[in-house]
Amino acid sequence: MKERTILVGSYAKEQEQGIHIFRLETNPWRLEPAGGQGGISNPSYLAVSADGRNVYAVMEDMEYEGQFGGGVASFKWQENRLIPLNKKPTGGTLPCHLLPDQSGRALYVSNYMSGSLSMFRLEPDGSLSDRTDLDQHTGHGPNPERQEGPHVHFAGFEEQGTKLYCSDLGLDRLCCYRPDPVLGHLGRCPEEDIAMPGGVGPRHFAVLPSHPGWLYAVGELSSELYAVEQKSGRIAQRLSTRESFAKSNTCAAIKASPDGKYLYISNRGDDSIAVFAVGNAPDALTRIQCMPAGGRTPRDLLVLEDAVLAANQDSDSISVFSRDPETGLLSGPVLCRDCPSPVCLVEGSLVKA
Repeated sequence: MKERTILVGSYAKEQEQGIHIFRLETNPWRLEPAGGQGGISNPSYLAVSADGRNVYAVMEDMEYEGQFGGGVASFKWQENRLIPLNKKPTGGTLPCHLLPDQSGRALYVSNYMSGSLSMFRLEPDGSLSDRTDLDQHTGHGPNPERQEGPHVHFAGFEEQGTKLYCSDLGLDRLCCYRPDPVLGHLGRCPEEDIAMPGGVGPRHFAVLPSHPGWLYAVGELSSELYAVEQKSGRIAQRLSTRESFAKSNTCAAIKASPDGKYLYISNRGDDSIAVFAVGNAPDALTRIQCMPAGGRTPRDLLVLEDAVLAANQDSDSISVFSRDPETGLLSGPVLCRDCPSPVCLVEGSLVKA
């Protein structure tokens, strides 16, 4: 029997349990509650450190202890328990994504509503030092309802780990940085930005070791997947994530399979998971499946070797699909588990004292 620990972020009041812990078992399939953590407001996005010893959570709010902006919380992750370390204000409103770097020296937080990127230095125990930098974006896009200003949604490193791009949904740009974790500087490089087509609203992206120099970005507003060459900014492929156009739809997560051969994208509205095969060439993507998500408003996905989990925000459920590692295809859902307002899924490795 194979067992994994799954951490789930959700929208919750500070006095409620906002981070949920589950055990996922296969043969037979089971997803059982195994604890949780309260004391933080709206921990809607989580991240695990590269060494597996710390967990970080955003506090997706407009105000933190009377200050402008939301917050971020750090935890020690030990023997499947979260031990609170400390919290800090991000300096931007509605933080929605965070990224610990591979060195364990810095944490990057995307502030959606105010449209900024925050940088924190991390202490040796993984706790948060004071914020060392914040870059505020300016401008707007062509959609007056969703792009009235900058909206930073996601940050990720390219495959070499030297350049960081963040998706600004409001500006239709993947903004480039060359951060210095020693000095604590973000190192904004606007000349290396990637301009996306107007109105697509880039949300998240994935990088694949098999295709260095390329990004695979999903447009929240366009419901499309884009294969983007980093150096030139050229969009080599632009594919729909949808099979049906009967409803309005916005994309959310994009996740790669462990072997990098498949991409999985969640559709909110169509309430489906789109599966793309990654070809031998970086611009040889093919949509091979569009599977009902098993719930309403699939927000995040967790892609494992033999399973895919979907956090269905508006049906208060997590659905689990069996995944064929060879073909990338999904079957199921093999089970659904109740969970209040799930919006983020990460795997927690077991770290002993």
